[in-house]
Amino acid sequence: MLLAGMTVSAKNTQWETFAVNGNREQLWQSFLSPPDSIKVGCYYYWVNEHVDPKGVKADLKWMKDNGITLAFLATDIRNRTRWENPWEGQTFGSNTFQSILWWENLRTALKTAGELGIEMGIFNCPGWSQSGGPWVKPDEAMRNWTPTGIEICKTKQGTDVMCGPCSDEAEGLEVDKLSKVHVKKHFEAFIGEILRRIPAKDRPTLTTVVVDSWERGKQNYTDSIYVLFERRFGYPLDYTSEACKKDLDRLISDLVASEYMGGLTEKAHEYGLRTWCEPYAHSPFPGNSITYGSAADEVAAEFWVNDRKFRKKEVDAALGAARRSGKNRVWAESFTDGAWDKEAQDDWSFEKLKPIADRYFHAGVNAIILHVMISQPGDDSLPAVRPWFGTFFDRRSQHAADLKLLVAYLRRCSFMLQQGQPYNGATDCRVMADGTTIRFTDDSQFEVSFPDGHKEKWNPAAP
Repeated sequence: MLLAGMTVSAKNTQWETFAVNGNREQLWQSFLSPPDSIKVGCYYYWVNEHVDPKGVKADLKWMKDNGITLAFLATDIRNRTRWENPWEGQTFGSNTFQSILWWENLRTALKTAGELGIEMGIFNCPGWSQSGGPWVKPDEAMRNWTPTGIEICKTKQGTDVMCGPCSDEAEGLEVDKLSKVHVKKHFEAFIGEILRRIPAKDRPTLTTVVVDSWERGKQNYTDSIYVLFERRFGYPLDYTSEACKKDLDRLISDLVASEYMGGLTEKAHEYGLRTWCEPYAHSPFPGNSITYGSAADEVAAEFWVNDRKFRKKEVDAALGAARRSGKNRVWAESFTDGAWDKEAQDDWSFEKLKPIADRYFHAGVNAIILHVMISQPGDDSLPAVRPWFGTFFDRRSQHAADLKLLVAYLRRCSFMLQQGQPYNGATDCRVMADGTTIRFTDDSQFEVSFPDGHKEKWNPAAP
């Protein structure tokens, strides 16, 4: 719904913010029923190949019925309870990576989303992290210089760094993050192939390429590293010299932003798409969150349900990148739950999740991606598919009835906090072009101060 005085950008930029300039009634009505450009999204996971066309259609209809109009699809997620024991006790369906059924399910998802008016994004590789697949060759992969020669980056367990967590057929080496040539080749092999195989008429609302948090460790070598180093610093690179270390780290950090995230963004733009990334790391990170996030079109923080302490690292990274690059939205992967040694539980409610969201709205988050929506079988007599972490927002959740209320609340808050610009650095207060200020108060209401001095309080949880 658009009202007089609002503007929304054109094709493939439906998330762009707009201003309600002028009278109180326009702002009030938009608060009650935010326009379509204000979205609550979800991570949409295909887990253990338990995916079928009937279930995909039901998943998306469930999203739309509950106000979710943005879905980020992660194909080929492999469930597990521990990294070192990924297969025990697991069963798998027929949705094998890039099989006939896989392509049918993907086409069904994108076409159905278009029919329902749900924007879609796709993770840029199988699994959720990071950027790799079976098409990446050893000389195109993340590599490190070692005293004994150049080798593919390794995990703590000693195996090659690969994308994941995903099924055997989808798993492959992580692409070289310091080479735009290799990064763009990776993009073409996965996202490009999807765009070639599924015609534009069947994916009218596909807008986004998703990059999750960095979880693949460090890299210190690429094909042209010696040339790039000497060109930048004016002296030869010597990996054995401590004197080179600081300059090498700085070069690698810049390349992670310009070659990796910048390369993905350039390729996405060639196809009329945009990039969305989480610019922080959950493993050693050779980059800088601010420059890295600035190279993407959209950035996101993250927060969990049972964290006792505020996730400052994630929020600071997203806020910093957004402020540096002029982005008004700061997304958050929201309500993650569980851990490696403890399965997530279906124990959420509106009352439980609302104050957690409020904490991060105060910190500067103003757009929400729910974690997580799991694709369920089309035959509801079959067991529900469950991940090892995440809050269960899918249609098989025992608290499914609370989802519509939660989404409505989150959309109202997002709408208000996307207006104008931050006020004097305050992340939970916005100022509009006409001088109207919007403050998210300690009691989780919005105090709206109009230019004539009149103030009102609006409750986003009210019916």
